[in-house]
Amino acid sequence: MGLAASQARFLAITARKNSCEFQSMQIAQQKLSLTRELEAATQEYQQALNTTKLVWDADGSGSYIYDLSYNLLMYPSEINDYVPWMVSRRDGKIALNPDMARAAKLAGIPEGGTNNPTPEMYDAFLTAMVACGGMSETSAQSCRAIGWQSQVGVGGVLMDKTDAYEMTITNMINYIDLACSKIDTGTDAERELAELLTFTIPQYDPNKDISKDNMLFKENLSPESAYITINGNRVSNENKEINFTLADLLNENVTIAFTNEKNSKSFFKRLASSIKDVLGVSSGVCGGKAGIDGLLGKDMYPEGASEEDKFVIDIANQIVQGFMAILDVGEDETDIQAFNYAIQETFALLGETKDLGSRNHSNDAYNDAIKGASDYNGWVNKNASKNKNYGTKALSLSSLAESFLTFYAQGKEGYNDTYYIRQDGSKSSYVTDDYGYYYKIKNPNDNGLTTQQIYESEFYSALFNNLCQNGWYENIYIDDKEYLDNALKNGQLFITGINQDGYYYQDKYNAGEYIVEANDEDAITQAELAYTQKKNKINYKEEQLELDMQNLDLEISALTTEYDTVKNLISKNVEKTFTLFQS
Repeated sequence: MGLAASQARFLAITARKNSCEFQSMQIAQQKLSLTRELEAATQEYQQALNTTKLVWDADGSGSYIYDLSYNLLMYPSEINDYVPWMVSRRDGKIALNPDMARAAKLAGIPEGGTNNPTPEMYDAFLTAMVACGGMSETSAQSCRAIGWQSQVGVGGVLMDKTDAYEMTITNMINYIDLACSKIDTGTDAERELAELLTFTIPQYDPNKDISKDNMLFKENLSPESAYITINGNRVSNENKEINFTLADLLNENVTIAFTNEKNSKSFFKRLASSIKDVLGVSSGVCGGKAGIDGLLGKDMYPEGASEEDKFVIDIANQIVQGFMAILDVGEDETDIQAFNYAIQETFALLGETKDLGSRNHSNDAYNDAIKGASDYNGWVNKNASKNKNYGTKALSLSSLAESFLTFYAQGKEGYNDTYYIRQDGSKSSYVTDDYGYYYKIKNPNDNGLTTQQIYESEFYSALFNNLCQNGWYENIYIDDKEYLDNALKNGQLFITGINQDGYYYQDKYNAGEYIVEANDEDAITQAELAYTQKKNKINYKEEQLELDMQNLDLEISALTTEYDTVKNLISKNVEKTFTLFQS
């Protein structure tokens, strides 16, 4: 290679090498920039982990958590226990969303409040709430039927809602106990309910013949005797009447037993068939509310029924009447059908008999029958092989009551396999074993209105009274959760809640036990997703830059080698040239 050519090559290699080194420096800067981006994304993610939101803790246990919203606080529901929790600004005026503000304006409630609210203004408020979409016409009608409660929320204490509307089995048992305790001291309605829930077997009168009003429940076994046992212990009506309640049936093990009694399976089969006729049941479709009313109190004794059979029918019928008195079946078609289905299937259990075989002695047969009855839905029969006159037939009234509730729940749940009854109790799935299941309960003093309607009426009376007392203003942003959370957190807005004295007071959102600050899991999840996506994108760019850097390093290394070679070649050519001209 000539000197000129070598020099041209040397300059080209130098330029390319400088270019590669410059590109390498740019890649290094890009990698540094990506590192800063990753640090920023990591910091944002760490901050998101501390993001909180306001939630409603329904019972203070942390088990039932709901996102806090304006609707949750200002509209009646089971979540807020039908108690208004009003959002207010510092001057005490209640913050109303556009719908409620329009209703308050149409009703003539001054923004500054008024000391002279009237029933007419309350009625106008209900009408305006319906017109503005704040409540249903049905709710407004029930509120009008109950009337304006002028002291609610302004000194008048709200109703105790711990014993009504929806209850677990434990609360319902307590509710029945409370209702039965008023059998002598309550109002007419309360005494009537207590009588429906209490089963009374009068004291035995030896001067009367055995009949359904004078059944013999005594301690000593004898032919043609009837027995009541509670948790395996016989109780007697020889010296006093026997009382047990629907709560006892659900909480204890109450059993009836008959000795020297023939198997009445065919009789009760006919009874179950007649129940179908009364209910209007055909192809599994129940006959409606008229079917229930047609059954209750009806003389259902088919021909040939013994006094013992009639006694059992009376007991089963009272179980039905008791549940009818406390369960809020209402007018809903599904609930009515479920209740009819429960009646039909419960009475059908009386036609089922499980033969437990024989024992040598009558006492053994009796004890086996009592024990066996608690394990079966229907009758159990135990014979005494040495004296067939002393066989025992037993029926668990507790299983009968629990089966009724199970059939009712089964109907309400769409006849799925969540709850079901088999003759063998161990193979049944009782709703009464589900302590988280809620039963809708009537209020005995509701004048034909459901408990929910009563609570809604109280809610709107309390809201109206406080709007009149404190005044109101329209807040067009209040329905936005983010705005509501921030406004409550920074003290721009407050919660006006009821105190034990029946008045509403303003305080910070965290002064009570219901509104708490919790991690915003949704925001954290979104931040984690965004961080992961950004991190993956940065990692991908880093890998590409690393590959480009490696390629440049290889090229720079090759150019350096060639650079040194050409440089040496030029040096030798120069040296030869000077040597030639020196000769």
